[in-house]
Amino acid sequence: MADRGKLSGKILVVFSLLIVAVLQGCAGPATEGNRQLAASTGTCSQPNGAVTEYFDLINTARPEFVQVIRQFPKGGDIHNHLSGAIMPEDYIGMGSEDGDCYGPAADDPAQYAIKSYQGESGNCSPGDRPLSRLSDLDRQKLIRSLSMYQFSYADIQAGHDQFFAAFGRFGTVSGAEGAKGKMLAKMLQQAQADSVSYVETMVSLQFDAVSMLAGQLRQRYPDPAAYADSGNYPAMFALLQSAGLQNAVAAAQGDITSSVQQMQAILGCGASAQDPACGVSCNFLAAANRNAAMDGKVDLAKIFAQTIFSFALADSDPRVVGVNLVSGEDLPVSMRNFTTEMQFFRFGHNIFPKVNIALHGGEITPCFVGAGNPALRDHLAGSIAAGAKRLGHGISFAYLTDGQQAEVVNLMKSSDTLVEILFTSNAQILGVTGDEHPFPEYYRTYGLPVALSTDDAGVSHADYTTEWLYAIIKYGLSYDDVVRLARYSLQYSFLPGDPLWADVAEAKAAAPCADQAPGRAVASSSCAAFLQSSRKASAQWDYEEKLADFDRRYGEDFRQYLGQFQ
Repeated sequence: MADRGKLSGKILVVFSLLIVAVLQGCAGPATEGNRQLAASTGTCSQPNGAVTEYFDLINTARPEFVQVIRQFPKGGDIHNHLSGAIMPEDYIGMGSEDGDCYGPAADDPAQYAIKSYQGESGNCSPGDRPLSRLSDLDRQKLIRSLSMYQFSYADIQAGHDQFFAAFGRFGTVSGAEGAKGKMLAKMLQQAQADSVSYVETMVSLQFDAVSMLAGQLRQRYPDPAAYADSGNYPAMFALLQSAGLQNAVAAAQGDITSSVQQMQAILGCGASAQDPACGVSCNFLAAANRNAAMDGKVDLAKIFAQTIFSFALADSDPRVVGVNLVSGEDLPVSMRNFTTEMQFFRFGHNIFPKVNIALHGGEITPCFVGAGNPALRDHLAGSIAAGAKRLGHGISFAYLTDGQQAEVVNLMKSSDTLVEILFTSNAQILGVTGDEHPFPEYYRTYGLPVALSTDDAGVSHADYTTEWLYAIIKYGLSYDDVVRLARYSLQYSFLPGDPLWADVAEAKAAAPCADQAPGRAVASSSCAAFLQSSRKASAQWDYEEKLADFDRRYGEDFRQYLGQFQ
């Protein structure tokens, strides 16, 4: 794996290329390619100045400062889509190994997609070519087609559509049999390079089996109106159980085991010369597609089946620590059926009360859904009411009235809900960053817990260090701020067990370790027993050790760098 100095230089080159473009912008679509391209409910033709501002600001950072930020222990990346985490260059390499082809994308013939070879002959379809013979020029075009790399950003809508379309264009590789282990290895290598100690990544599993379950449900309940009536849900759940729900869960557990074993073999985990990425721990969030459709119509049977399957899997497998609902929040199926989908999650939470819920909420703006649209508030409040302990994005908060904001804040505080902040993708998809972004309102004005995350680093063609770099420069974060953000990420992770902090904002340890200095040698038997009983507290204690080591090595320089932006 490349050393950190090389990675730092690589990222700065990426930033420069993106700026030039702007001044001139733990599978595939059938399995984890949840972010399918579809027309949003509106057309957002406003210029995307956010991306220019974002990367212009990042480009002001001195390389040595970037290097120190990269070394800063960041805790957990808790909003991460496995398929979107992989760089297009890696997908091209994986596709070449599989003998795949490339050619004009179905959604946009002006761009490329990776495609499977046809039949037993192993030939590419007419008009396509083998990836193994990719020219330098076509390689650059393919990288641009599979990500936001050098994208021109004609307007906000164009960035939105390019982002979501990318998932389908690399779906042949990400959805291939045996791909997830390779993807996990690459994701953990990047996490380790960014000084991340824990990742929760979203995946969808057993697509065919869940589709069969949905078919049984659809046959019994063909009328879409039946899914809006929560009184039908117990019978629907019973039908799924009788149709083989637990068999699908068991098969998914086997898939996870195979993928993890493959990842460990690739990284050499347990060997004397194992990859440092083996030190990054990883769990999964089972994801349902909020925009499932069939023959151009909403497929509520599929959404219900995938939701219940996700809950059942998380309830059965300790490696699956929660559930989420993914795909474009502004797309027609999601916008028209949000209330019904939240009912699905409330029902799932009722029958599987121990399962953790994180939901994408508020990844919409008036530009896409219209000024004053109730969804700007309802997608936040409704997600919390459905049981979400974490909200992904939360951008719509910035467009609420003062009264609506106060209402949502009260809900967040009473539910102890954290907001996952995703600067890069917010700029690229929604055209939101800087003063328009609600991060300072959440964090400073209302004192709510927040955590930075990557979202889809491969599609964004950026990394976790990018998120921190922007936050520090734009919002003048102090040393205490960056430490608090990292601590929040682990405190609100879905790692099992009680947390180390009774009050994470004030760094007050839980009673068993209240007389200890977190991160140092454990001298108290009660604290030692507590850490042994809780994976979350143990991970947090390990983080404090990493933080103390960083502070000894880089603390003085880091504080000086941070002082320049305050």
